[in-house]
This record gives sequence, C-alpha cells and structure tokens, in this order.
Amino acid sequence: MNYNTKNLEGHDLYLISISGGKDSTALIDFAIKHFPHNKIQFVHAKIDIDWRETIPTVKAQVEHARKLAKHDFPLHIVEATFADGTPKGFLSKLLAPRIDRVTGEAKQNQFPDMQNRWCTSELKLAPIRKLTRELLPNGGSVLNVTGERHAESKQRSKLPYIEANESWSTKAIHVTNFRPILHLSESEVFAISTNNGYQVHPCYSWGVSRASCAICIFSSDEEIKLALKHAPHIVEDYIQAESMISHSFRYKPATKTRPEQKTRIIDILKKA
Repeated sequence: MNYNTKNLEGHDLYLISISGGKDSTALIDFAIKHFPHNKIQFVHAKIDIDWRETIPTVKAQVEHARKLAKHDFPLHIVEATFADGTPKGFLSKLLAPRIDRVTGEAKQNQFPDMQNRWCTSELKLAPIRKLTRELLPNGGSVLNVTGERHAESKQRSKLPYIEANESWSTKAIHVTNFRPILHLSESEVFAISTNNGYQVHPCYSWGVSRASCAICIFSSDEEIKLALKHAPHIVEDYIQAESMISHSFRYKPATKTRPEQKTRIIDILKKA
C-alpha cells in the first residue's frame, strides 16, 4: 500500500461512500478499525435504477457496523436533483434536453460511455459533494473514502491510494480522496464480509457481478437478462425511455470496415 498514514489523521469528517455491494463491506470494516468513530459518517447516493434491495442492504451493513463498533454512525441517503429541486434520476436525465455549450441548441441526451460517464458524476458524486458542504458549513477537512479496486478495470488500476480532491475543495473546505481497498482481490473482499458477519447484497447470488445499478453500461447480456427477472419495473421503464430517443444503449461509430452499430436493450433481451 502506497500512502502516508499521517495523511489520514486530523480530519474533521471521514465520509465513507457505500453502495451496498461487497466492496462496501470492506470499506466499512476498514473505516471502523482505523478512523475516529465520532468523525465517521456514511453516505449512499441512490438513483432510480438501483436494485430494490440496495438501500435495505446499505442500512443493514451500517447497522452491523454500529453493533461491532458500539457507536451510532450517521447514514445519509442522498439523491441528485434538477435546478428546480425535483429528483434527477438516470431515466429523467436521459430524457431531459442536453444544451450544447457552444450553440445553445437543445439536443437529445446520450447514454453514458467510457469517455462521458455522466451517470456517476451527476447522479452519485454531485449529491455527495453537496453533502460535504452541508456537514461542514463553517469549513474544515474531509477524507472522502471510496471503494475502488485496481483489479476492477484498466482505468482503476491506475488510481492512487490518496490524492487531493481539488474539484471538491473550496477556500473553506479541503477534501482528500482515499481508496483503502485498491489492492484487494474480489475473493479477499468477500472474505471480509463473511468473516465479519456483514450482509451481502443478494444480487451476487443471482449471478450479477456488480451491486450498483440494475442496468449499467458495464452489464453483460446475461446480467441484463437477470435484471429483467429481478427488477422488471426498471427494465420496462428503461425500454420505454430508450424508445423515446434516437440514441441506443450500446453504440459503435462507423469505421472503414463496418457501419455504425446501435444496440438497444430490447435487442439484447431478444438475443438472450
């Protein structure tokens, strides 16, 4: 592990972001063992395409941490909103017009991709960032603790354990990102859940690899089929929203050797 333990000390707030998945249990376990209990607060950013079981699992995991540590840690459930205060979900954001920054023209929104993951930045990170300012109205220092792992992807394999979060910091609030479980394997994470008695999200027993959104750009065809079985209301809403725009769930631009490829959720389900 490549980080200076002194950088973990002396913060006014230790904000632990949890999703209810397997990595969250490892994150919670690390937090209650290494951070001052009176400064730990947990946060979950909910969105409209979460599994129904996610928030109950999040609450159960935090409640178990409270029992283990014998401390009543706060849990915040946050949600992104539009400028008028109405909830901003994945599907409502997808159907909202996208204003071109250059021309001012209203255009259709597009599904997120590896270059533009607006679902993470707008629906999860933005409300958590807002929470840091609400919890420290007079300013202070925040350790923003998240559960990425190097083994998850090529992109995440390059992440550092600790770094200044300049985009979240203000003149009054200094935010530092900390990723304590980067080095752990999937089996090691599951072992932490089992050995310490944390509840594991039921989606893993269904065959799903990620406990985040029921449908995600990283979902395999089989996982989308599983979403139809375990969260049919989300899949139906997703298909309806997708039918209202010209962009598709999966898209590959044309090359010299092939035409553009558009794949919709309903196409994936038909194939499955």
